[in-house]
Amino acid sequence: MRFTSPPLSYIPLLPILIGVVIGILLCRYGQIDAIILVGGSLGIAVLAVMLKRGVLAEIFLAISLGAFATSMVLPRQFTQVPTDAAMQGYVTEVAQQVENQQIYVDVEPKSGGDFTAVLTYPAFDIIVEPGDVVRFSGTFNLPSREVDLPLEDDMSEYYYNKGISLRCYVPKGDLYVVGHSDNIMTLLKRWRSQVVDEIFTSGLNENTAVFVAAILTGDTTALTPERRKEYAVAGVAHILALSGAHVAVIVVLVSIMLFPLAVVGQRRLRWWLTIVVLWGYALFTGMSPSVCRSVIMATAVLLAFIYDCPRSSLNALCLAAILILIFSPLSLMNVGFQLSFAATLAIVLFSPLLLPVFDRNMRFYTLWAGLTTTVAATLGTFPLVAYHFHSVPVYFLVANIAIIFVSPIMISGGMLYVVLSLFGFDPAWLEWVLNGVYSAFDYLVVGVSQLPHASLNDIYIEWWLLIPMFLTLAFLLALFYYRRKVYAVLAVVSLIFTVGLYKMTRPVYIDGEGYIVRAHNATTIAQHKGDTLRMLTTSPRHNYTYDSLAWSNRYRDYIATRGITRLEILPLDSTSLTRGAVAKLGRKKVRIAHAVDPFDEAELEKVDYCLVTSRWYGDPVALYGIVNVDTIVLSLDINKRRRLRYGKELKEVGVPVIDLGEQQLGAN
Repeated sequence: MRFTSPPLSYIPLLPILIGVVIGILLCRYGQIDAIILVGGSLGIAVLAVMLKRGVLAEIFLAISLGAFATSMVLPRQFTQVPTDAAMQGYVTEVAQQVENQQIYVDVEPKSGGDFTAVLTYPAFDIIVEPGDVVRFSGTFNLPSREVDLPLEDDMSEYYYNKGISLRCYVPKGDLYVVGHSDNIMTLLKRWRSQVVDEIFTSGLNENTAVFVAAILTGDTTALTPERRKEYAVAGVAHILALSGAHVAVIVVLVSIMLFPLAVVGQRRLRWWLTIVVLWGYALFTGMSPSVCRSVIMATAVLLAFIYDCPRSSLNALCLAAILILIFSPLSLMNVGFQLSFAATLAIVLFSPLLLPVFDRNMRFYTLWAGLTTTVAATLGTFPLVAYHFHSVPVYFLVANIAIIFVSPIMISGGMLYVVLSLFGFDPAWLEWVLNGVYSAFDYLVVGVSQLPHASLNDIYIEWWLLIPMFLTLAFLLALFYYRRKVYAVLAVVSLIFTVGLYKMTRPVYIDGEGYIVRAHNATTIAQHKGDTLRMLTTSPRHNYTYDSLAWSNRYRDYIATRGITRLEILPLDSTSLTRGAVAKLGRKKVRIAHAVDPFDEAELEKVDYCLVTSRWYGDPVALYGIVNVDTIVLSLDINKRRRLRYGKELKEVGVPVIDLGEQQLGAN
C-alpha cells in the first residue's frame, strides 16, 4: 500500500506536523512577536476556510498552535543580572561533575524568580536530589555566547533550548536544602535512582552493570568517554539510548505475561494493560523523546487492534511528533529527537523495500529483518550524524548483527534480574548469563572499533548541506518505489552535486591563528602553528594535566579541522613571548601586563593590544601611557569589581578598552 497515492490518504496528520514545526521555528528563530505570529496565522487559517482550502487551513492553524506552545516555554530573558540576594526553588535535575554539582532549579516566583537557573556548586558537603527545595545565593550571570575558538560548542544555545535563563555560581556553604516535594515525577526519579543503585551494587561486572543501567533506565552517566567513542565508531551507540527496540521487547514480554487473558477472550483488556505498562515505563525513564515516540506509536497501533481500525505507521509517527512538540516544543532542536524520528521514518519507508515481507518463513528471516532495519536507519540518520558528530561508522553492520541477538537478552534479562534483586532473590545464574553475553558483545564492539578505517572522521558540513543530502535520499526512495530511471539519474546527480558542494565549501586554514581564551580561573592565549596548538597560560603547573584534557575536549573540532596533533602548554611569562612580552594573535600583536611592569618605554614597539591579567596591579591609565598600544584588554580572570573599575577609569580619559567579561576580542 503506497502512501503516495493519494498523497494524504494515509498520513492526514502530515500537514498539521508541518505547521507545528514551522510555528516552532518561526517563534524560536524568527524576529516576529509571538502574539502577532499566532494572530496572523489564525487569520490566514480563517481565510483559508472561507476559500475552502482545507489543507492550508490545517497548516496555519498548526502554525499558530506551534508558535503558542513555543512562546509558553521560551526562557525568560534578563537584560540585567539579578543581585546576589538569596533565592529559593525546586530542583528538577542534578548532574554530578568531577569538581562540582550542576543543579537545575525552577526558582519560585515568591523569591523573585519564575525562571529556571543552573547552579554550579563546587562542593559535595550537600548532595542534592531532584525534588529538593533549596535556598541559595551566589553570583549570577547570563548564559551568553562564550565561544573563544571557531567550531567550539555554543553553550548559550544549549542553555536556551533547555529553558535556562540564568547561571549562578554558589559558593560553598551558601546552598541549603529547606524542603522536599513528593510529586509523582519526583518519586519516579527516585525510584529510577534506586534501580540504578541496585544494579551497581549487584554481582554484575562493572562494565555489565553500566550497560544494563543504560539500556534499562537511560542512565549513561557512568559511561566513560572512551567507551562512548568505541560504541559510536562501531555503529552501535543507538543501543545505549532508550528507543523502539526497548519498547518492542517490553510489548513482547507483557504480551506473553498477559496471554491467559487472550485465551479467555479478553483480548482488548490485554492490549489496554499493555498500553498502561508502556506509559508507566515512559514515565519511569523520564519521558525522553525517543521513548515517547515509540510509546505513542505503539499505543496508536494497539488502539487500532482494539477497535479494528486501519493502521498507518507514518500517521502514527506524525502523531507522536505532534504530541511531543506541543508539550515540549524545544525538543525539535534536540539531537536525540531528530535522530529518533529520522531513523524511524527511514525504517518505515525503506524497510518494506529491502525486506521480503511476503515470505516470513524464509530461512534467517529474523536476521535479515534486523539487518534491513539497521541499513534503513543508517541511511535516514547519515546526514544528521555527519552534521552533529562529524563522524560516520563504516562497519556498522558487523556489530549490529550481534545486537539482533544481544538486545533482547540483555533487556529482558536485565529487567528480570532487577525485579528478582528488588524482591531479595540472588539470581547468580542470571548474573552469569548477563556477564557472559555482555563480555562477548563488548569484545566484538572493541574489535570492530579498532579495525582500520573504522569510521569516516572530520566531516564538517554547514546546515544547508543537509537539504541536498536528504534530497538524494528522497530520489533514492522514489527510485525504489517507482522503478523509473529518471529517479536514478536524479539521485546520482544530487549525490555528485552534494559531494561537489562539500568539497568546494571546505575552508582552507592557515597557520598563525591566535585567540584569547576567556576563563575565570586564568588568562590564556591560544596560538596555532603547524600541527601544534600552543596555550600560554597563567594557570599553575599542577593544573596542566587537567587543563590539557579540558582544552582537548572543548576545542576538539578546532583541533580536528586544523590538523593539530600536539597540545603544548607554557607559562604566559615564558620565553615563548617575544622581547617586550608580546604575543601574536594572527596579524595582531598583544603585549602582556603580567605581575609587574617590565616595560622600558624607549624599547617598546607599537602593538595592537595590551592584555592585563589578574596578577597585574596598578594604575591602568598610567599603564596605557607606557605600553604603546591601541587598546587595553582586561582579562576575564580579573576580579569583576576591579575589572569594572579599570574599565571606568580608562573610558573616562578616552582610552579604548575591551572587557572580556562583556565581549570577545574577535577572531584574528
